[in-house]
Amino acid sequence: MAAISNVLARITGRRRPPTPSPEVPLHSTLASSVVDDLSDRLGMPCDLLDVHATRTGSLTIRIRADRLCIAKLPLKPATEPRLRQNAQTLTALGQLSWVTPFLSARCPEFVLAGSASGNFYSVETTVPGRDGASILKSGGVPDEMILSAERFLSKLQKASMLAAGQRQPSRWEEPFASAVARVAHLARQAGAAQPYERLICDITNQLSAQSIPSVYAHGNFWLGNALFDAADNLTGVIDWDCAAECSLPATDLIYLLVRTHSLARSASFGEALADWMDAESLPFLDTCITRHCGELSVSTELIAPLSYCSWILHLDAHCRYSTATSANPKWLDRNVRQVLDRWQRRAISSARHAYRWDRVS
Repeated sequence: MAAISNVLARITGRRRPPTPSPEVPLHSTLASSVVDDLSDRLGMPCDLLDVHATRTGSLTIRIRADRLCIAKLPLKPATEPRLRQNAQTLTALGQLSWVTPFLSARCPEFVLAGSASGNFYSVETTVPGRDGASILKSGGVPDEMILSAERFLSKLQKASMLAAGQRQPSRWEEPFASAVARVAHLARQAGAAQPYERLICDITNQLSAQSIPSVYAHGNFWLGNALFDAADNLTGVIDWDCAAECSLPATDLIYLLVRTHSLARSASFGEALADWMDAESLPFLDTCITRHCGELSVSTELIAPLSYCSWILHLDAHCRYSTATSANPKWLDRNVRQVLDRWQRRAISSARHAYRWDRVS
Protein backbone atom coordinates (compact mmCIF):
# COMPACT_ATOMS: atom_id res chain seq x y z
CA MET A 1 0.00 0.00 0.00
CA ALA A 2 0.67 3.53 -0.62
CA ALA A 3 3.86 5.17 -1.45
CA ILE A 4 1.65 8.23 -1.32
CA SER A 5 -0.39 7.66 1.77
CA ASN A 6 -1.40 8.82 5.15
CA VAL A 7 -2.45 11.89 6.74
CA LEU A 8 -5.66 13.14 5.38
CA ALA A 9 -7.20 11.54 8.43
CA ARG A 10 -6.34 14.62 10.43
CA ILE A 11 -8.12 16.83 7.92
CA THR A 12 -11.17 14.63 8.04
CA GLY A 13 -11.06 14.72 11.81
CA ARG A 14 -11.30 18.51 11.80
CA ARG A 15 -14.34 18.68 9.60
CA ARG A 16 -17.61 19.75 11.12
CA PRO A 17 -20.69 17.65 10.56
CA PRO A 18 -22.76 18.94 7.64
CA THR A 19 -25.56 21.35 8.40
CA PRO A 20 -28.75 21.69 6.36
CA SER A 21 -28.36 24.31 3.64
CA PRO A 22 -31.10 26.83 2.86
CA GLU A 23 -30.13 26.43 -0.80
CA VAL A 24 -31.21 22.77 -0.95
CA PRO A 25 -34.84 23.57 -2.02
CA LEU A 26 -33.47 25.89 -4.74
CA HIS A 27 -31.10 23.17 -5.95
CA SER A 28 -33.98 20.69 -6.13
CA THR A 29 -36.05 23.17 -8.13
CA LEU A 30 -33.19 23.77 -10.58
CA ALA A 31 -32.60 20.03 -10.91
CA SER A 32 -36.28 19.38 -11.63
CA SER A 33 -36.33 22.06 -14.33
CA VAL A 34 -33.25 20.50 -15.97
CA VAL A 35 -34.83 17.03 -15.92
CA ASP A 36 -38.09 18.35 -17.40
CA ASP A 37 -36.24 20.15 -20.19
CA LEU A 38 -34.05 17.12 -20.87
CA SER A 39 -37.12 14.86 -21.08
CA ASP A 40 -38.63 17.19 -23.68
CA ARG A 41 -35.36 17.36 -25.65
CA LEU A 42 -34.81 13.59 -25.67
CA GLY A 43 -38.46 12.73 -26.17
CA MET A 44 -38.45 10.23 -23.31
CA PRO A 45 -39.08 10.26 -19.56
CA CYS A 46 -35.99 10.99 -17.43
CA ASP A 47 -35.69 10.17 -13.74
CA LEU A 48 -33.93 12.44 -11.26
CA LEU A 49 -31.71 10.25 -9.07
CA ASP A 50 -29.77 12.72 -6.91
CA VAL A 51 -28.41 16.26 -6.75
CA HIS A 52 -25.05 17.45 -5.46
CA ALA A 53 -23.52 20.92 -5.19
CA THR A 54 -19.77 20.84 -5.78
CA ARG A 55 -17.09 22.95 -4.14
CA THR A 56 -16.20 24.40 -7.53
CA GLY A 57 -19.60 26.03 -7.96
CA SER A 58 -21.66 23.67 -10.07
CA LEU A 59 -24.73 21.56 -9.48
CA THR A 60 -24.36 17.95 -10.62
CA ILE A 61 -27.60 16.12 -11.29
CA ARG A 62 -27.59 12.37 -11.77
CA ILE A 63 -30.27 11.30 -14.23
CA ARG A 64 -31.52 8.06 -15.72
CA ALA A 65 -32.67 8.39 -19.32
CA ASP A 66 -31.90 5.61 -21.82
CA ARG A 67 -28.62 5.41 -19.86
CA LEU A 68 -27.14 7.02 -16.76
CA CYS A 69 -26.17 10.65 -17.29
CA ILE A 70 -24.82 13.60 -15.35
CA ALA A 71 -26.20 17.09 -15.93
CA LYS A 72 -24.00 19.98 -14.81
CA LEU A 73 -25.37 23.43 -14.10
CA PRO A 74 -23.37 26.49 -12.92
CA LEU A 75 -24.29 27.93 -9.54
CA LYS A 76 -22.19 31.06 -10.09
CA PRO A 77 -21.25 32.98 -13.25
CA ALA A 78 -17.54 32.08 -13.10
CA THR A 79 -18.38 28.37 -13.41
CA GLU A 80 -20.32 28.57 -16.67
CA PRO A 81 -17.28 29.05 -18.98
CA ARG A 82 -15.69 25.90 -17.54
CA LEU A 83 -18.84 23.85 -18.11
CA ARG A 84 -19.17 25.14 -21.66
CA GLN A 85 -15.52 24.35 -22.36
CA ASN A 86 -15.91 20.86 -20.89
CA ALA A 87 -18.87 20.23 -23.21
CA GLN A 88 -16.87 21.45 -26.24
CA THR A 89 -13.89 19.27 -25.31
CA LEU A 90 -16.00 16.13 -24.89
CA THR A 91 -17.62 16.80 -28.25
CA ALA A 92 -14.20 17.17 -29.89
CA LEU A 93 -12.81 14.08 -28.15
CA GLY A 94 -15.61 12.01 -29.60
CA GLN A 95 -14.52 13.04 -33.11
CA LEU A 96 -10.75 12.46 -32.86
CA SER A 97 -9.67 9.50 -34.96
CA TRP A 98 -6.72 8.57 -32.74
CA VAL A 99 -8.84 8.08 -29.59
CA THR A 100 -8.71 4.31 -29.02
CA PRO A 101 -11.52 2.20 -27.50
CA PHE A 102 -9.43 1.99 -24.31
CA LEU A 103 -9.42 5.79 -24.01
CA SER A 104 -13.00 6.42 -25.13
CA ALA A 105 -14.35 3.87 -22.62
CA ARG A 106 -12.85 6.00 -19.84
CA CYS A 107 -14.14 9.37 -21.05
CA PRO A 108 -17.68 10.69 -20.68
CA GLU A 109 -19.65 11.11 -23.89
CA PHE A 110 -21.24 14.50 -24.48
CA VAL A 111 -25.04 14.19 -24.82
CA LEU A 112 -26.39 17.72 -25.21
CA ALA A 113 -26.43 21.24 -23.80
CA GLY A 114 -29.53 23.25 -23.06
CA SER A 115 -31.16 25.90 -20.94
CA ALA A 116 -33.64 25.39 -18.13
CA SER A 117 -35.30 28.32 -16.36
CA GLY A 118 -32.71 30.58 -17.99
CA ASN A 119 -29.76 28.52 -16.75
CA PHE A 120 -27.24 26.83 -19.04
CA TYR A 121 -26.65 23.13 -18.44
CA SER A 122 -24.73 20.35 -20.16
CA VAL A 123 -25.28 16.61 -20.06
CA GLU A 124 -22.73 13.81 -20.39
CA THR A 125 -22.77 10.09 -19.81
CA THR A 126 -21.50 8.79 -16.50
CA VAL A 127 -18.34 6.76 -16.18
CA PRO A 128 -18.14 4.18 -13.39
CA GLY A 129 -15.93 4.32 -10.34
CA ARG A 130 -15.12 6.19 -7.16
CA ASP A 131 -13.03 9.35 -7.34
CA GLY A 132 -9.48 9.05 -6.09
CA ALA A 133 -9.71 12.07 -3.78
CA SER A 134 -12.34 10.36 -1.62
CA ILE A 135 -10.13 7.26 -1.51
CA LEU A 136 -7.20 9.39 -0.33
CA LYS A 137 -9.33 10.90 2.42
CA SER A 138 -10.22 7.45 3.67
CA GLY A 139 -6.61 6.58 4.40
CA GLY A 140 -4.21 6.61 1.47
CA VAL A 141 -3.68 5.97 -2.21
CA PRO A 142 -2.57 2.47 -3.23
CA ASP A 143 0.38 2.39 -5.59
CA GLU A 144 -1.73 0.57 -8.19
CA MET A 145 -4.00 3.62 -8.52
CA ILE A 146 -1.05 5.81 -9.48
CA LEU A 147 0.29 3.13 -11.84
CA SER A 148 -3.13 2.79 -13.50
CA ALA A 149 -3.36 6.57 -13.95
CA GLU A 150 0.15 6.58 -15.38
CA ARG A 151 -0.83 3.91 -17.92
CA PHE A 152 -3.87 5.93 -19.01
CA LEU A 153 -1.83 9.10 -19.48
CA SER A 154 0.88 7.25 -21.39
CA LYS A 155 -1.72 5.78 -23.77
CA LEU A 156 -3.47 9.16 -24.19
CA GLN A 157 -0.35 11.17 -24.86
CA LYS A 158 1.43 8.55 -26.95
CA ALA A 159 -1.63 8.07 -29.18
CA SER A 160 -2.01 11.82 -29.73
CA MET A 161 1.72 12.21 -30.37
CA LEU A 162 1.82 9.44 -32.96
CA ALA A 163 -1.31 10.76 -34.69
CA ALA A 164 0.34 14.15 -35.03
CA GLY A 165 3.35 12.65 -36.77
CA GLN A 166 5.22 11.87 -33.51
CA ARG A 167 7.20 15.10 -33.28
CA GLN A 168 6.01 18.60 -34.03
CA PRO A 169 8.10 20.65 -31.62
CA SER A 170 6.58 24.02 -32.44
CA ARG A 171 2.94 23.16 -31.79
CA TRP A 172 3.05 23.51 -27.99
CA GLU A 173 5.15 26.69 -27.99
CA GLU A 174 2.49 29.28 -28.78
CA PRO A 175 -0.14 28.03 -26.26
CA PHE A 176 2.55 27.76 -23.59
CA ALA A 177 3.86 31.27 -24.32
CA SER A 178 0.31 32.58 -23.81
CA ALA A 179 0.11 30.79 -20.45
CA VAL A 180 3.48 32.23 -19.42
CA ALA A 181 2.24 35.75 -20.23
CA ARG A 182 -0.95 35.33 -18.23
CA VAL A 183 0.83 33.89 -15.19
CA ALA A 184 3.26 36.84 -15.22
CA HIS A 185 0.38 38.87 -13.79
CA LEU A 186 0.22 36.58 -10.75
CA ALA A 187 3.99 36.83 -10.32
CA ARG A 188 3.72 40.62 -10.27
CA GLN A 189 0.91 40.45 -7.72
CA ALA A 190 3.09 38.19 -5.57
CA GLY A 191 5.99 40.65 -5.79
CA ALA A 192 8.13 38.12 -7.65
CA ALA A 193 8.20 39.39 -11.23
CA GLN A 194 11.98 39.27 -11.63
CA PRO A 195 12.47 35.72 -10.30
CA TYR A 196 9.62 34.62 -12.57
CA GLU A 197 11.29 36.15 -15.61
CA ARG A 198 14.58 34.43 -14.75
CA LEU A 199 12.80 31.09 -14.24
CA ILE A 200 11.09 31.40 -17.63
CA CYS A 201 14.43 32.17 -19.27
CA ASP A 202 15.99 29.12 -17.58
CA ILE A 203 13.30 26.62 -18.52
CA THR A 204 12.99 28.06 -22.05
CA ASN A 205 16.69 27.48 -22.61
CA GLN A 206 16.37 23.88 -21.41
CA LEU A 207 13.28 23.15 -23.50
CA SER A 208 14.66 24.73 -26.66
CA ALA A 209 17.81 22.60 -26.46
CA GLN A 210 15.83 19.45 -27.32
CA SER A 211 13.06 18.39 -29.68
CA ILE A 212 9.88 17.96 -27.64
CA PRO A 213 6.66 16.39 -28.94
CA SER A 214 3.29 18.05 -28.64
CA VAL A 215 0.67 15.89 -26.92
CA TYR A 216 -2.97 15.99 -25.91
CA ALA A 217 -3.20 16.86 -22.21
CA HIS A 218 -6.12 16.76 -19.77
CA GLY A 219 -4.80 19.86 -17.99
CA ASN A 220 -6.31 19.17 -14.56
CA PHE A 221 -5.47 15.53 -13.97
CA TRP A 222 -5.73 15.05 -10.21
CA LEU A 223 -7.38 12.40 -8.06
CA GLY A 224 -10.68 14.26 -7.89
CA ASN A 225 -11.01 13.92 -11.67
CA ALA A 226 -9.92 10.27 -11.85
CA LEU A 227 -12.29 7.38 -11.06
CA PHE A 228 -11.23 3.92 -9.91
CA ASP A 229 -12.83 0.53 -9.34
CA ALA A 230 -12.43 -1.73 -6.29
CA ALA A 231 -9.24 -3.21 -7.78
CA ASP A 232 -7.69 0.28 -8.07
CA ASN A 233 -7.93 0.32 -11.87
CA LEU A 234 -8.69 3.66 -13.50
CA THR A 235 -12.20 3.49 -14.95
CA GLY A 236 -12.90 7.10 -15.89
CA VAL A 237 -11.56 10.64 -16.24
CA ILE A 238 -13.90 13.62 -15.90
CA ASP A 239 -13.83 17.44 -16.13
CA TRP A 240 -11.96 18.09 -19.38
CA ASP A 241 -12.38 21.88 -19.34
CA CYS A 242 -8.60 22.52 -19.13
CA ALA A 243 -7.67 20.07 -21.90
CA ALA A 244 -5.31 21.14 -24.67
CA GLU A 245 -4.60 19.42 -27.97
CA CYS A 246 -1.09 20.90 -28.24
CA SER A 247 0.54 20.73 -24.85
CA LEU A 248 3.81 19.68 -23.27
CA PRO A 249 4.35 15.99 -22.48
CA ALA A 250 4.44 14.59 -18.94
CA THR A 251 2.88 17.67 -17.33
CA ASP A 252 -0.36 15.78 -16.56
CA LEU A 253 1.44 13.03 -14.64
CA ILE A 254 3.67 15.52 -12.82
CA TYR A 255 0.56 17.45 -11.79
CA LEU A 256 -1.09 14.26 -10.52
CA LEU A 257 1.95 13.23 -8.47
CA VAL A 258 2.57 16.68 -7.01
CA ARG A 259 -1.07 17.43 -6.24
CA THR A 260 -1.51 14.05 -4.55
CA HIS A 261 1.51 14.92 -2.43
CA SER A 262 -0.05 18.30 -1.60
CA LEU A 263 -3.34 16.71 -0.53
CA ALA A 264 -1.60 14.13 1.60
CA ARG A 265 0.26 16.77 3.60
CA SER A 266 -2.35 19.56 3.58
CA ALA A 267 -0.05 21.79 1.53
CA SER A 268 -0.77 24.07 -1.38
CA PHE A 269 0.14 22.92 -4.86
CA GLY A 270 2.96 25.48 -4.93
CA GLU A 271 4.45 24.26 -1.66
CA ALA A 272 4.23 20.65 -2.82
CA LEU A 273 5.85 21.56 -6.16
CA ALA A 274 8.77 23.18 -4.33
CA ASP A 275 9.11 20.06 -2.14
CA TRP A 276 9.01 17.87 -5.27
CA MET A 277 11.84 19.88 -6.83
CA ASP A 278 13.99 19.90 -3.66
CA ALA A 279 13.57 16.25 -2.63
CA GLU A 280 16.69 14.10 -2.61
CA SER A 281 14.76 11.00 -3.63
CA LEU A 282 11.15 9.88 -4.09
CA PRO A 283 11.78 6.35 -5.42
CA PHE A 284 8.27 5.26 -6.40
CA LEU A 285 7.25 8.61 -7.86
CA ASP A 286 10.59 9.06 -9.63
CA THR A 287 10.19 5.64 -11.22
CA CYS A 288 6.69 6.59 -12.44
CA ILE A 289 7.76 9.84 -14.07
CA THR A 290 10.97 8.51 -15.62
CA ARG A 291 9.10 5.51 -17.09
CA HIS A 292 6.38 7.83 -18.43
CA CYS A 293 8.99 10.06 -20.08
CA GLY A 294 10.60 6.99 -21.60
CA GLU A 295 7.24 6.00 -23.13
CA LEU A 296 7.05 9.44 -24.76
CA SER A 297 10.73 9.55 -25.79
CA VAL A 298 11.35 12.54 -23.53
CA SER A 299 14.73 12.91 -21.84
CA THR A 300 14.82 12.73 -18.03
CA GLU A 301 16.81 15.98 -18.18
CA LEU A 302 13.52 17.68 -19.05
CA ILE A 303 11.60 16.52 -15.96
CA ALA A 304 12.77 19.56 -13.97
CA PRO A 305 11.70 22.23 -16.51
CA LEU A 306 8.52 20.27 -17.30
CA SER A 307 7.68 20.28 -13.58
CA TYR A 308 7.78 24.08 -13.58
CA CYS A 309 5.74 24.04 -16.80
CA SER A 310 3.10 21.95 -15.02
CA TRP A 311 3.04 24.57 -12.24
CA ILE A 312 2.63 27.37 -14.80
CA LEU A 313 -0.24 25.56 -16.53
CA HIS A 314 -1.91 25.05 -13.14
CA LEU A 315 -1.67 28.78 -12.39
CA ASP A 316 -2.85 29.61 -15.89
CA ALA A 317 -6.13 27.76 -15.30
CA HIS A 318 -6.76 30.13 -12.38
CA CYS A 319 -6.02 33.07 -14.69
CA ARG A 320 -8.22 31.88 -17.55
CA TYR A 321 -11.19 31.15 -15.33
CA SER A 322 -10.65 34.12 -12.97
CA THR A 323 -10.85 32.12 -9.77
CA ALA A 324 -11.31 34.15 -6.60
CA THR A 325 -8.43 32.43 -4.82
CA SER A 326 -5.87 33.81 -7.29
CA ALA A 327 -6.40 37.32 -5.85
CA ASN A 328 -5.83 36.17 -2.25
CA PRO A 329 -2.43 37.35 -0.87
CA LYS A 330 -1.97 34.18 1.19
CA TRP A 331 -2.73 31.99 -1.84
CA LEU A 332 -0.27 34.00 -3.93
CA ASP A 333 2.42 33.57 -1.30
CA ARG A 334 1.95 29.80 -0.98
CA ASN A 335 1.45 29.04 -4.68
CA VAL A 336 3.61 31.61 -6.45
CA ARG A 337 6.15 33.43 -4.29
CA GLN A 338 7.38 30.40 -2.33
CA VAL A 339 7.98 28.42 -5.52
CA LEU A 340 10.01 31.25 -7.03
CA ASP A 341 11.92 31.95 -3.80
CA ARG A 342 12.98 28.33 -3.50
CA TRP A 343 13.86 28.10 -7.19
CA GLN A 344 15.97 31.25 -6.86
CA ARG A 345 17.88 29.89 -3.84
CA ARG A 346 18.59 26.77 -5.82
CA ALA A 347 19.67 28.75 -8.87
CA ILE A 348 22.08 30.83 -6.79
CA SER A 349 23.67 27.74 -5.26
CA SER A 350 24.23 26.03 -8.62
CA ALA A 351 24.67 27.38 -12.12
CA ARG A 352 23.02 24.23 -13.46
CA HIS A 353 20.41 22.58 -11.24
CA ALA A 354 21.53 19.10 -10.25
CA TYR A 355 18.08 17.54 -10.07
CA ARG A 356 17.79 13.89 -9.17
CA TRP A 357 16.27 12.87 -12.52
CA ASP A 358 19.38 14.05 -14.34
CA ARG A 359 21.22 11.16 -12.72
CA VAL A 360 18.77 8.53 -13.96
CA SER A 361 20.41 6.38 -16.61
